[in-house]
Amino acid sequence: MKEVKNSTNVIDNNSIINAFKNEFATTVNVIYINSLKTELKFREVSVTEQKSLSKLMIENEDRRDIIYDAQCALINNLCLDDVVVKTTNTESGEEVTTTEKFDIYNLTEFDRIRILMEIYQTNYIKNDITYTCKECGMQNTYKIDFTRVVELLNNFDLTDKVYTLEDQYRIYNFTMNYPSVRQVSNFYKNYNKKYKNTSKQEKEVLENLSNIEYINLFIKQIEMINKKDKSNRQVADLSIMSFNQIEQLISYFPQTILFDDNTGVIKYITTEFIEAINNTFNYEKCASCGAINYAGVGSVSDFF
Repeated sequence: MKEVKNSTNVIDNNSIINAFKNEFATTVNVIYINSLKTELKFREVSVTEQKSLSKLMIENEDRRDIIYDAQCALINNLCLDDVVVKTTNTESGEEVTTTEKFDIYNLTEFDRIRILMEIYQTNYIKNDITYTCKECGMQNTYKIDFTRVVELLNNFDLTDKVYTLEDQYRIYNFTMNYPSVRQVSNFYKNYNKKYKNTSKQEKEVLENLSNIEYINLFIKQIEMINKKDKSNRQVADLSIMSFNQIEQLISYFPQTILFDDNTGVIKYITTEFIEAINNTFNYEKCASCGAINYAGVGSVSDFF
């Protein structure tokens, strides 16, 4: 009897790993990008990527700039689509369509949070959030309900908001929206440079000051009108200013315009933009004293 040879090909371990790697890379999740008004495909997070990012965040607990950019790098690596860009030819007036590589830094902070929540939801990343009870000081832990957060984020109004205030002499029109990811990334780099050599006690004080600097990023434009002469209008485009220029400009404004507890610009931005995001997360009851504590995301490191 003639021997029948086994026709099965023997595959080495590296080939098997590469085959599985390529197969999983085609598993995609479609995410709607608000600022682009289009859907893009993102692949799933690999175990290796999740381990690497977790390790990086543990080793750089006090470096918000590193953590923030690591999250951005993950988003860029996961995106499988290019972005369609439509421009108008200045000479012919015709619309020109081109494509460019997806870059999260060109999108808004809202887009970044929205994409991260979608990625976490579909990749079963269920990290615990730990917070300290304001009443008794006990450490509490809860898990983010990513599905609920994504559903709430879907209903956000992302058009520019104009907030008008006035004093005895002037009318102030503040145009506001979520800053770009590039602006926020630069903010954290700037923050690290300014405060990296400070003590823990000093850092706590300076952190409160930096929160105001962060809030300033939401102001896109300021129009100032003289009440006695309405034709006297001055417009500042904060989107093209440096952090130092913005800080200097804002420092000249009256305290009542900026910091009034009910009508100030800082209060308005905090309520309409920052708290609007935070309110998609839950209020939690302290396991020790029963006090209701807001347990939203307090910093970029809380997203993992």
